[in-house]
Amino acid sequence: MSSLRFAPPLSGKTIGSPAGDFIIAEWKDSGGVFDPPRLIAPMHLHRHDDEAWYVLEGSLCVRMGTEEIEATAGSAVFVARGTPHTYWNPGPGPVSPYHDFPDL
Repeated sequence: MSSLRFAPPLSGKTIGSPAGDFIIAEWKDSGGVFDPPRLIAPMHLHRHDDEAWYVLEGSLCVRMGTEEIEATAGSAVFVARGTPHTYWNPGPGPVSPYHDFPDL
């Protein structure tokens, strides 16, 4: 990963330092209808870091423990450290979120 400090436009890139505490990324998932949902990341947790998304386009489902929410464009989701979570694109169309997550 590059250590960008500024990334215009961010689409398809990440910004952050490999030695830093977090990364911000914009990515797209093309969507589709899957049963069960096609998880973008398996259920996991971060012991020392929070994680957040800001949805630019489409919808993003996030399961935090037993709570499940669907965030649409213009919505943000915050998952506190220590909370098991996963996320997926619930619809047939694309989703494009900004994603702030720990630099693993």
